[in-house]
Amino acid sequence: MNPPALWTGLVLAASAVTAFAALTPAKAEWGKGPVQAIMTVEEAAAWKGLQSDAEADSFIDLFWARRDPTPGTPQNEYRNDFEAAVKAADAQFSYRHVRGSMTDPGRILLLFGPPTHAKRTTARGGGSESGSGRQPSGRQQLRTTEIGSGDLSGAVDMKWTYEGANTQQYFGKSQLDLSFHDQYGDGAFKLLLRDVDLTTARRRAIQAAITQPQLTDAPSIQRPADQIPAARTGAAADRAVKSAALEAALAAAQTGKPANSEAVLSYAEFVSPSGDSYVPVQIYVPAATAAGARDADTIFGAVDDTNGNRVASFEERANLTASKRDFFADKTLTLPPGKYHATVGLARDGQPLVLASGPIEVSRPAKDSAGTSRLILSNNIYEGPNAEPAKAPFAFGRLKIVPKGDLRFTNAEDLNYFVEINNPGIDPATNMPKILCQLDLTGGGTTTSAPLTEAPVMSLTGKPGPGHYAMTSSIPLGQVRPTLIPGDYTLKMKIVDSISKQSYDLEQSFEITHP
Repeated sequence: MNPPALWTGLVLAASAVTAFAALTPAKAEWGKGPVQAIMTVEEAAAWKGLQSDAEADSFIDLFWARRDPTPGTPQNEYRNDFEAAVKAADAQFSYRHVRGSMTDPGRILLLFGPPTHAKRTTARGGGSESGSGRQPSGRQQLRTTEIGSGDLSGAVDMKWTYEGANTQQYFGKSQLDLSFHDQYGDGAFKLLLRDVDLTTARRRAIQAAITQPQLTDAPSIQRPADQIPAARTGAAADRAVKSAALEAALAAAQTGKPANSEAVLSYAEFVSPSGDSYVPVQIYVPAATAAGARDADTIFGAVDDTNGNRVASFEERANLTASKRDFFADKTLTLPPGKYHATVGLARDGQPLVLASGPIEVSRPAKDSAGTSRLILSNNIYEGPNAEPAKAPFAFGRLKIVPKGDLRFTNAEDLNYFVEINNPGIDPATNMPKILCQLDLTGGGTTTSAPLTEAPVMSLTGKPGPGHYAMTSSIPLGQVRPTLIPGDYTLKMKIVDSISKQSYDLEQSFEITHP
């Protein structure tokens, strides 16, 4: 059976968007991503003709403003829901190296929202069904629909039923069934077009989402006074990065303007052998975004406190390092205790390529205090040829940890974990700690546990005795039974210091995706 591909010569006039010579790769990626599904023919043509990143930024601002259901407010609910739908589609329908939001069911989800009812059947006759009970009355009500797992050992069919006013508006009928077929059970669903005028339905759905067609420029939204960052004067101005374009990008990120990037910020807090607390930060660039950042020659960033005051900044030479299919760059910071908002980016020739932002909380533990670091998950922990200096980011001697910034793993990978243990009790007989560990892996309706057993640890000072230790190991996800289906999971860890009788509970959420 050879079902026709949904978007081949049918839906996407935006697929003509292939020439981005005037835009940086990072900016050009936006027009080649999931947003294609909701572009008008005119918008696709206009995007293709842009000549600079500044023009692209103006286009993107106007694109979303034209679809804002509540103009004049800081929130754009349509954009928020679209981005949530992209995340849901990526989680449910990704296969091999294809993003779920770029597949047939992913694009249908982005265009028309979740179905009223959904049913999945397999070649063996197994299946599951779910439904929202009603169709959303508008994009602002878009939400994720679980489609069910089924038996993926052979061909899989999926049927989505749409009902209600929107179905009548888009398809000219009050009820519509859309069928998808996955011939090999590997997640590659294709839409089977049977008496469905998808071109017309798509055009109607796109036009219905444009609430302000008359706009020619994106309006400026006045933010509440308590959200407006203070002007950078005095010491704050001294903490600006050197390049004006990079400082502007950091300022935009501080005010909440998206960086149009899937890069992710990760951080940890460790204690050096000399007892100094330090904070390594990492910008993690998934393969889908890496094309726009592989030529980076600079890492830059800024850290602001809860009042919006700049407390640290940096701009220095750096290159992306490969980690499996993805990439990363990292940097070590020294910060006082407190809560912060950090932005880290990559640039080339003084122009920003990708940025990632997120909260950072620093406790600054004392040299002799007992405790642990955060639980770090990774698909890449390795030994380098040479020992790294003290306080090198995510490195301990020759051991390098690459946090999986997007926390997305497949069943073909090992789930590596790493925890620093500071000043555990020491057994006089061995001059080493005695650490017990219990693991619980929860998600997909099940919990898989490993009992409390003694766990090997290694000294981060290179010698036994009081000080700082690390516990690191891995879980072969492909060997976990029952098999982990795609979805959200949590790894919970209980660490017991059997000498000092202290215990610590750590956990970290992550996601299982299709290979």
